[in-house]
Amino acid sequence: MSNDIRILVVEDNTSLNEILCKIMESEGYTPVPVMNGKDALEVVEKNGPFDLVLLDVMLPDSNSPAGTGIDGLEVCHRIKTDPKHKDTLIFLVTVKDQPEDIMKGIDSGADDYITKPFNTTLLLAKIKAMLRIKHLQDELREKNKLLEEMAVTDGLTGVPNYRYLIEKLEEEIRRSRRYNTPITMILLDLDNFKEVNDTFGHRHGDFVLRKVAEALQRGLRETDLMARYGGDEFALLLTQTDDTGGHRVARQILDCLTEPIVASEKEHLIQASIGLVSFPPGAVKSSDEVIIAADQALYKAKELGGNQIYSPSPVEDINQ
Repeated sequence: MSNDIRILVVEDNTSLNEILCKIMESEGYTPVPVMNGKDALEVVEKNGPFDLVLLDVMLPDSNSPAGTGIDGLEVCHRIKTDPKHKDTLIFLVTVKDQPEDIMKGIDSGADDYITKPFNTTLLLAKIKAMLRIKHLQDELREKNKLLEEMAVTDGLTGVPNYRYLIEKLEEEIRRSRRYNTPITMILLDLDNFKEVNDTFGHRHGDFVLRKVAEALQRGLRETDLMARYGGDEFALLLTQTDDTGGHRVARQILDCLTEPIVASEKEHLIQASIGLVSFPPGAVKSSDEVIIAADQALYKAKELGGNQIYSPSPVEDINQ
């Protein structure tokens, strides 16, 4: 694991910089040496992120006029306020050991410090402790991210779930009002999916449903959102799309189902009914209004025999 840890060593004293790098290498870390604050910020931006930055507080810049170089506290502040690098651990190495000096370093965002001349054993002990904490924080962050994804993802098909659909729909309603753009919602119900479950069992049906979800996604544009609405129903939110564009996408979706779905060497020709509603720019008042209208359109499509697109405009048969 140590070989994967990259440490930026920012120290203007050439000899001390080399010593720090050798100490880091002796522990299996990968050090990257720089000599001033300007170079440190450039390296972080171009070659980051780093696991840890060993940062000298006093960084006179020989290439800058007196008093205009970027010192360690400013480097620390800039790294910590950059969203891309805010989780980088920063360890100040300083000759200043007064409480007020230490407080300035902590206020600039530093995670810990050690004073010069430093004890190598203490320096390494502090670094190892900080890296352990960072590792635990990274694990926690990944687990939280996974939990967030699970909360908005349908466990069977892997597409977004109803909760995520409603969140995005409400966002798009606000955007529609602000930018005066249309919204189209499609609800799709598989006409003959119950036969698959009844004949081959629910485990086989689940596999078919996953394959259907994959097929439907091939008919979508990058900006479209498909979610599992429930059971064998899917919802499609089409942003900045009017009725004409909505029907075009609906036909593409149904075209994706013309090829048989193959599961366990069995072919299934799945048909679907679609309810489609389009709202002109700024006309939508609530997510409930959209869902209810789309649900009514889907019910009408099923009532008319299924395997077709229905919207408040005239019914469109998919065979036309």
